[in-house]
Amino acid sequence: MKIIYISGAMKDADFNIYIKKARYNLNPSNQNFHYRFLKSLASQAEIIAITLRPFSKGLFEVSHLEKEKSIDGQITFNYLADNANRFYRLFLRHRNLVKEISTIIKEQKDDIVLLVDSLKYALAKAAIKAAKKNKIKVIAIVTDNPKLLSNESLLYAKAIATLNKKYDGFVTLSPGLNELTNKKAKPSYIFSGFAEEITIDTPLVKEPYFFCCGALYERYGILKMIEAFKQVKTDRQLLIAGHGPMIETIKQLEKDDPRIRYVGLLSREQVLNYESHSELNINPRLFSEDIDKYSVPSKVLEYLSSGVPLLSTIHTALHQEFCGEVIWIKDGTSDELRKAMELFLAFQNGEMKKKALLAKEKVLSKYGLEVQGKLLYEFITSISSFSIN
Repeated sequence: MKIIYISGAMKDADFNIYIKKARYNLNPSNQNFHYRFLKSLASQAEIIAITLRPFSKGLFEVSHLEKEKSIDGQITFNYLADNANRFYRLFLRHRNLVKEISTIIKEQKDDIVLLVDSLKYALAKAAIKAAKKNKIKVIAIVTDNPKLLSNESLLYAKAIATLNKKYDGFVTLSPGLNELTNKKAKPSYIFSGFAEEITIDTPLVKEPYFFCCGALYERYGILKMIEAFKQVKTDRQLLIAGHGPMIETIKQLEKDDPRIRYVGLLSREQVLNYESHSELNINPRLFSEDIDKYSVPSKVLEYLSSGVPLLSTIHTALHQEFCGEVIWIKDGTSDELRKAMELFLAFQNGEMKKKALLAKEKVLSKYGLEVQGKLLYEFITSISSFSIN
């Protein structure tokens, strides 16, 4: 069986080059998740990736992207052509996407299953059409509630929801997401995400520091974390990396407290380096019942993989799995965060490191790329036993 994986993910090295050419910062979270998904499947078989790269008017000097191909071990990436022209997007893009996906499908000699990022409407719609046209199965990869997506409209969320009944199966990151999208109880696989072992020896920063990386929005608790840190008496630095509207605010706050530093939008290798050599990694995202039900903070799994102590706001499912290995706080208020940081500094000892290493062992044993790759491959293969609706 051949798996064709349709998303916005690129070969990591290609993505790093791509974003450097962009006129403004791109959110790397989609790339990080889907590239790990691809790597996990590639531990089991050769994978064909069809990629619609992130592209919009004004992002680059050019307004058109040519087709390209890139090889990454067992993964063959097919980067689709694209155009930022409004007329093309409205009237020509869908037809061309269906045609390109169908062409790649017809080149294969084996049985085929399509996987598609269901939150990318243009891709998902084209994948469903190509699957129907070629009489093959299509599985939705659901990573979030579309209503919770940053910078997307309610109309966009409704458009995504209309496609859910057309899939033959679902891979979701929570039972809540499966309940939301899989109304007909079709075959599904539910898991919390991926963990990848970090093996980096040489630190980028020699001074002791706390580290936080991700989407830099006030609603994600970034400002409350900074307010808390400013009250803590320590010579550690607070290093913050990522993208988002709070970058300039953080740079202004650096002037008030030189311990606080924005270190930029980093490559994945740089992020892993900072995480693995930090004294404490922090996930300050404010608790929300919707986020708790529908979203899994993939950063938490990544932090757990580092073997470094973690301070995090609570997430019900992950708290149940790693109750004793993480410094959990309930709401993410600045006072809660301050007390947790002070607690860490007061009781920092070998026991905390032992707990962090235990968490690393646990998260890799359950969510490691090869472990999940095997389970996902078995699920995808099993879809062929169900009839197409």
